[in-house]
Amino acid sequence: MFDKIQNEINKVISKIINTDDSHEFKPILSEIEDAPLSPIGRFTFWLVVSIITITILWVTIAKVDIVISAKGVVIADGESKIIQPLDTGVISKILVKEGDFVKKGQTLMEIDPATTEPQVESIQKNLEDTLLEIERLNATASGKNFNVDKTSSSADVQQNLYSASIATLNNQIAVKNSEYEQTLDELKSAKEEKRIKQEILNNLSDKEHRMSNVVDVIAFDEYQKVVNDVKTLKAEIIKLNYKINELNSKKIQINKEIRVIKEDFRSKNLDKLADKIKSANELRSNADQIIFRNSKQSIKSPCDGYVDKLFIHTIGGVVTPAQQLFAITPDNTPILVKAIVLNQDIGFVKEGMPASIKIDTFSFQKYGMIEGRVKTVSKNSIEDEKLGRVYEVYITPLSHTLKVEGKDEEIRTGMSLNAEINVGKRRIIEFFIYPLIKYLDEGLSVR
Repeated sequence: MFDKIQNEINKVISKIINTDDSHEFKPILSEIEDAPLSPIGRFTFWLVVSIITITILWVTIAKVDIVISAKGVVIADGESKIIQPLDTGVISKILVKEGDFVKKGQTLMEIDPATTEPQVESIQKNLEDTLLEIERLNATASGKNFNVDKTSSSADVQQNLYSASIATLNNQIAVKNSEYEQTLDELKSAKEEKRIKQEILNNLSDKEHRMSNVVDVIAFDEYQKVVNDVKTLKAEIIKLNYKINELNSKKIQINKEIRVIKEDFRSKNLDKLADKIKSANELRSNADQIIFRNSKQSIKSPCDGYVDKLFIHTIGGVVTPAQQLFAITPDNTPILVKAIVLNQDIGFVKEGMPASIKIDTFSFQKYGMIEGRVKTVSKNSIEDEKLGRVYEVYITPLSHTLKVEGKDEEIRTGMSLNAEINVGKRRIIEFFIYPLIKYLDEGLSVR
């Protein structure tokens, strides 16, 4: 077909060159009748046919890239490190500014610790008093001496409490010891009385036995008196035995009461000791928490890097927990492109696809683009106020610089951009056919 078109074009050109102009010397009417047809028209016709044919073939065969355009921003791989305060406070110093390079552990900002220092002092004072009280209770419960070397008022109070509690215990035990001694005296007297009456009873019993043999020759009243005395002594000895048993029981009871007093005294002090140990642990925990919070009043950099953003600039300003203070971009951290892809396009984006990155700061028509590849595609969508549900796509740039005015310009985090992700190829004719098919289908199906 192309050969035929080429032959026709050659014929037209040949006719133009070898044109017979003899008719131009004839009369006007004859000239018009005999003049051959102009080859320019035929040439134009075949030229148009050729262009249309070539165009149809081109749009049918040729393919173009299908790209998805996505707005995005340059970020550090792993995102910038956002630094926040642990507690509420007042800013006393801001030691860096945006763009500064900072080392790991370098102080960036200081927050006035005046609000927490009194708490630490109060807790430490309470802890000292509690530890002193624990020492007193431990000595009291274990029966050890308690002597405080300190001369503080708290030490004097604890020393007095120790002396008072020991004195109370000793008084209670002294009362019981006095009862015990009295019981021992009564027991000794009862035993002595029993011994004496037992001897008298033995003598009277012997006398009664002798008189019973001669009862016929002696006065009956005298014999009867001896018999009555024996009965009386026996009854008195029985009473003394009961009294001795009671006194022995009382002695045992007093010893038990002394043990109970000591055990109760020790138990109460041990209970108090346990409570004070618990209180001391709680005070230590509170002190550690406040000291830890105090240490966080100096805001330090978590890594080597650059101060990408300073969110607060006012000395004397109040900061609150979780408020953003700094954004630190780690040093020597690869950069990534975070692009936002619309919900309707995300199904075509796959990991490893090529992408062209156009940095808004540098016109791509003048300075070119940066090539990249899709690293990851988020599994879940996020809500955007303007675009609705969108997906985050991360692209790895293959270069970190652009040639600007003859110099390599570093691509920095925070730069906005437009990423074009190449998701495939399509024949040009499809751009014309698909809309027709779509409108035809909708026209036939929609009422």
